[in-house]
Amino acid sequence: MFFIVNSSSRLLSTKRSKCFLFILGFSLSSPLFSADWKLSKQLALKGTYSDNIDMTDTGKVSDFFFELTPGFVLQGKGRRLNLNLAYSLQALHYLNMNSDDKINNRLQLNAESEIYQDHLFLDANVTTRQELKNALDPSGWDATNPSNDLQNTYTYLVAPYFKNRFGRQAELTIRLENDGVFYSEEGNDSLGYQANLDLLSGPALGNFQWAFISENEYIDYQDGPRNRFSTVAGGVGYQFDNRWRIDVLGGYEDNSYASTSETSGALWEGLVTWTPNNRTDVTLGSGHRYFGWTPRLEIDYRRKRSVWTASYKRDISNARTDSLGNQVYEFQDAFGETVTPDTGAELNVPVDTATPDSSVYTSNRFDSAWTLQTRRSSLGISLGYVLRQYDDVSKDEGTVQARLYWSRRLSTHTTSNLGLKWSQRERNSSVDDESDLDRQEYGFDAGLTRRLSEQAYVNVQYGFRDDGGDSTENRVTLGLRLNWQ
Repeated sequence: MFFIVNSSSRLLSTKRSKCFLFILGFSLSSPLFSADWKLSKQLALKGTYSDNIDMTDTGKVSDFFFELTPGFVLQGKGRRLNLNLAYSLQALHYLNMNSDDKINNRLQLNAESEIYQDHLFLDANVTTRQELKNALDPSGWDATNPSNDLQNTYTYLVAPYFKNRFGRQAELTIRLENDGVFYSEEGNDSLGYQANLDLLSGPALGNFQWAFISENEYIDYQDGPRNRFSTVAGGVGYQFDNRWRIDVLGGYEDNSYASTSETSGALWEGLVTWTPNNRTDVTLGSGHRYFGWTPRLEIDYRRKRSVWTASYKRDISNARTDSLGNQVYEFQDAFGETVTPDTGAELNVPVDTATPDSSVYTSNRFDSAWTLQTRRSSLGISLGYVLRQYDDVSKDEGTVQARLYWSRRLSTHTTSNLGLKWSQRERNSSVDDESDLDRQEYGFDAGLTRRLSEQAYVNVQYGFRDDGGDSTENRVTLGLRLNWQ
């Protein structure tokens, strides 16, 4: 499937945003999309003292700043509609550096709807958040420090798709997608268009399955190139028993983007899935594409009180694809249970984002997380690694990060928390040695939260930041949080 794409422009993005809002409004007002709605209204007020507000290693400036964060969470679940919407407005006022006062908007919208019974569906996604302008800029871990290194990133996605079953023989899915990624200051704004076709076997063949897929994507950058990614592939799979399954995939890629090497070629992949019980799922495989070998690992191990997940994948990607996949707020916990996010909580600025340009790179990504919940405590540990290998600019960017979070209920109304975070980011260039960079950052947080009533909580928090050089920051925060239905 191929179609013509017009040049990207802010006027075009505005028109498409209005079109998206119209579709969303129609969906919510239609009686077909009746659902059980839950609205959580939230307000957070914090006062923070910092001994190095702008995170400099010389001429440190202490300051006190206020943070006012009103927000809400709207969640709806019905037979034909699932919607999660979280928004917060973070207003920051500094007593000494009041010229750096700012407002941060943060938004996450996920919507899944069924337009026509069992056939026509619509997915939608919108985000607004703060990110680093450059992948290796200094990070204060959140957006409260006055910094010229942060900017706003906006994304949207609208994807109608059609499904049809041919008895017990096969199932057809045709999906069209329009998405956009935009930056408030630095970065290459872009629009994306996709047309995908999946034809999968039905239950008639028993343990044997087959599949045919066709994926076509066009990316139109406002001040850059027009990239194309196309894949046609077919595969077969066999379920030997309840424990073992094998899948084999083969096909061809025809891509067009700036590169000094081949951008198209044959592909193949083999996967083995092991499911020894209903708590464990392990997938191991390897393949080959035009840019090299593509190993894959996926582990999901679940107990009643703990969850461990791990994954590794090597793929072609770009900055806009990473942005479209990032979540601002989470509406499910590690156990898959629905949760209502706290819009007034500290919202981390990710340190593993790519520089927002049109470059295509090979992404090598590993992620692992372990969560343990007991009657009074919660413990979470995560480890992530990503290596981006750029071809057109001859550089590599790598990020390793680790986090630990622990909370414990000390009494009926009092809870303690502890957080540790560390990251190492580096860039190696074969073109210009001056562009090489290695940055390590550390963070520590500890605090107490006291529940005053069903709707009101007060907490005191201590935080320490170290950018890996000579710049450190100590901060103390006193906050009040209100939450009502």
